[in-house]
Amino acid sequence: MNKLLISIIGPTAIGKTKLALLLARRFKTDIISADSRQFFKEMSIGTAVPSTNELSLATHHFIQHKSVTEPYSVGDFERDAIQKLTQLFRKKNVVIMVGGSGLYVNAITDGLNTFPNIDPTIRQQLNSDLKKHGLQLLQEKLKKVDPAYYEKVDIYNPQRIIRALEVSIGSGKPYSSFLDKPKSIRDFKVLTVGIKADRALIYDRINKRVDVMMDQGLLVEAKSLLSFRNFNALQTVGYKELFRYFDGDWTLEYAISEIKKNTRRFAKRQLTWFLKNEKAIWVDADYDQNAMLKQIEEEIKKQVMLRKQILFVMGVSGSGKTTIGKRLAKKLNISFFDGDDFHPEANIKKMSEGNALNDDDRQGWLERLNQLALKHRANGAVIVCSALKPEYRTILSSNLKEQHLFIYLKGSFELINTRLAQRENHYMPKGLLQSQFDTLVEPKEALTVSIDQTPKEMVNEIVSKL
Repeated sequence: MNKLLISIIGPTAIGKTKLALLLARRFKTDIISADSRQFFKEMSIGTAVPSTNELSLATHHFIQHKSVTEPYSVGDFERDAIQKLTQLFRKKNVVIMVGGSGLYVNAITDGLNTFPNIDPTIRQQLNSDLKKHGLQLLQEKLKKVDPAYYEKVDIYNPQRIIRALEVSIGSGKPYSSFLDKPKSIRDFKVLTVGIKADRALIYDRINKRVDVMMDQGLLVEAKSLLSFRNFNALQTVGYKELFRYFDGDWTLEYAISEIKKNTRRFAKRQLTWFLKNEKAIWVDADYDQNAMLKQIEEEIKKQVMLRKQILFVMGVSGSGKTTIGKRLAKKLNISFFDGDDFHPEANIKKMSEGNALNDDDRQGWLERLNQLALKHRANGAVIVCSALKPEYRTILSSNLKEQHLFIYLKGSFELINTRLAQRENHYMPKGLLQSQFDTLVEPKEALTVSIDQTPKEMVNEIVSKL
């Protein structure tokens, strides 16, 4: 199995942490946080950092590892998170990532867009304009220089507006022209799982969550961060509204209502962003755990594990190729084919007369199996056949490149001879069985499994090795 990152997305308050913990326990793995505000150690309540109990249920990374005074960009996160994933994937096949910050999620799953170097004085001037004239002026500038990006950006996020403006001004090209270019190629696969719910339910959860945050002490937390209000980390819903209360501009009641309203707007933008992901599978917020786990496991089998591989199960007569092949195909939800069913009529007649097939007889049969493999490589298949010689395997795998794998069922002459003798209507003379062993050249690159175990154990071993 290729290394797999399961990315959990969805709007705020939808239950992403709960699902992340469920999957982390299921796959016995770690969780990467891609929530850009949970990075900061001084911001716990207002960013809904997982509780102490939740953090104890699985190892988390990128939770409160920075101070609000430290600049930490999406580029910094991409670099650090990819390094961490590289370390984790040395020991684990699956890692969970969870977060509602779409840009940060995409930075890991797809890589960031590449932008030209920009004169830092442009950003300094834009920050000065923001301070002197407010956000509306910058919004109007962006609408003029890059109307396409203006239509989809969070226009209430000053950092996003400033970033788009500095690139547009510094390069002389719209910021949007640098987006959606070919990005980094990841050496792991991604399965994205989104959580959805009716908007009324999302908004109700948000309103209740804000009330809980206030009960937990958000007002005190925000007051302790008042002196840091100009740092980027504090340009966050839940804090900037309470800063207006501390300034005397708003009543506390009004500030809380604004937190709820702005959080609902943020959730709407999150949904718009995430719903563009056509590869995501979606589960309802009130999902049944067992049904959801089954759905995700089936999706892993279908999309990730062996979607584009042909598995040739090979070995001498009596090694159990058909039994294992059928079980394996069912386990992986891919097609099964018995190679013996594809012999041409001339071969069938020759074998029925008790005559052995020669290499010339097998040539057309092997080519037919190769065509079968090429036809099904897009979705994967299990094909069983003896394939005792290297030249047979060369014909079988022609033009498949790396979209195939030989699985060799290995057993001793004595064991297989005993098993064949116990089968009804399938006894093979020792001499003929010995001739197969004499012909057999074990494949060096195959996945080799001993037949000295139950079929269930053999299939489980194959799947674990895959």
